[in-house]
Amino acid sequence: MRAHKYFKAEPESIKTYLGGREVCQGNAAGKREYLARTVEMWERQKGLCAICGNWIELRFAEFDHQNGRGLNGAHRDDRTVVGGNWHNAAVHHVCNIAKASKRYHWLEGKYVPVSKSHDVKEVA
Repeated sequence: MRAHKYFKAEPESIKTYLGGREVCQGNAAGKREYLARTVEMWERQKGLCAICGNWIELRFAEFDHQNGRGLNGAHRDDRTVVGGNWHNAAVHHVCNIAKASKRYHWLEGKYVPVSKSHDVKEVA
């Protein structure tokens, strides 16, 4: 866990799984942490939607899981940085809906769809 400059993470707010995957819990503390992480991503993106590149008002920014959440959240990872690289993004609601279940990732500072050939290389 790490403290955000606006909110301090509470022990019961995050569950960490083997491999380091973190999931913000559904309690009040977890919801505050999820919001703090959305704010963190919005700030690092300078208020721009990671998908369309247009300005998002902070109150309309949504947390986007780059790898999706999986069935019942089995693949959900709420971290904003993994291995020193950006992970997940803040996006518009309409962009999040249009993205649907497609996988995205950060590549050279841009949030782009993962190609099928990239998926194969990751699995191998």
